[in-house]
Amino acid sequence: MNQNLIYRKYAENIISSYKDKPVIKVITGIRRSGKSFLLKLIKETLLKTENPDCIIYIDFEDFDNSSYLDLNYLYSFIKTQSSKTNKKLYLLFDEIQELDGWEKCINSLYASETIDCDIYITGSNAKLLSSELTTYISGRYVNIEVQPLSYREFLTFHKLADSDKSFEKFITQGGFPGLKDMNTDDSVKKYLEGIYSTVLLKDIIRRNNIRDANMLEKIILYICDNIGNIFSANKIAQFMKSQQRKISVETIYNNLKYLQNAFFIYKVPRYDLKGKKILETMEKYYIADQGLKYFLQGFKQDYISGILENIVFLELIRRDYKVFIGKTGDLEVDFVAEKNGERIYIQVTYLLVDEKTIAREYAPLKLIEDNHPKMILSMDSLPDSNTDGIIRMNLRKWILEE
Repeated sequence: MNQNLIYRKYAENIISSYKDKPVIKVITGIRRSGKSFLLKLIKETLLKTENPDCIIYIDFEDFDNSSYLDLNYLYSFIKTQSSKTNKKLYLLFDEIQELDGWEKCINSLYASETIDCDIYITGSNAKLLSSELTTYISGRYVNIEVQPLSYREFLTFHKLADSDKSFEKFITQGGFPGLKDMNTDDSVKKYLEGIYSTVLLKDIIRRNNIRDANMLEKIILYICDNIGNIFSANKIAQFMKSQQRKISVETIYNNLKYLQNAFFIYKVPRYDLKGKKILETMEKYYIADQGLKYFLQGFKQDYISGILENIVFLELIRRDYKVFIGKTGDLEVDFVAEKNGERIYIQVTYLLVDEKTIAREYAPLKLIEDNHPKMILSMDSLPDSNTDGIIRMNLRKWILEE
């Protein structure tokens, strides 16, 4: 299968769903997840039916396009092109956050009565959707979040068959598409280092004027060490204090928010299943791709449970679920996932090795009295089973499902 087919299908789906619709198409995600590649494929797809003069593609990180960083020049250029073609323009703007004041420009183009245009933008910062843009055009944009590759997509990109060795490769190096050209462990780590350094410097440190980069990296390492564990900003502050590093809880909250805005981490709140409310404290955080953890910390057997939980979380959000951590009494359900009024409860564990582990994983699910599906995902190679309505399934089999 053509390794570009995955993103080509994404592009075709975006065009078929949203082309010429009165919404701005906002494509977001961590750097190197494939946003730029997707935007280029959208351009290719548009070229099949539209006049090339009507398609304007600008990468705002390309120095050759630096003149377009002047808002007045950009707007004038688009207005002139609109007059020349006298047809609808298709505006494809890559890494729009590099353009200061882009919100006003996009809003003006969107609302213009003289420029007929269909707008597609990408960005590596979640503030795209919490900026003035949402104030200007609330309800008139669609957010399309791009993730690094799922395991199923990873197999396609790397032209691999599903196997223990393939999955081992996936849980270490992760799903960034560019890794398909990396043939050695050293080249993989250098590629991941490039992503990490770029996100850290351009999307977090520089954008938020962070002075203590070293402390930020310590927070990142703390998160990587605690994937799958509940913790709070206060707990991080206490840990830093034990390491003779003083930092305020407010600063930690800010750093966590900056990491979320750059799509480096995801915050998952806890949900009280009995009280039916979201709890204010003690969340879990997951990293955008397990390859980043591999670059930062290598791989140890002790990490496997957290990595598997991270992979399941990312798969759930790829499948458009809204995800919570479930609390039922003193017990925890790894994931409460909701979509279109439906709900599923999921426990994730490495292996159900003994009766104690089995009891621990089944216990919280048995306390839930509703009839929504309940699952335990593990790496055991046993056949699927159903015990008291709780389905036990091989984790790798589950993530390979359509």
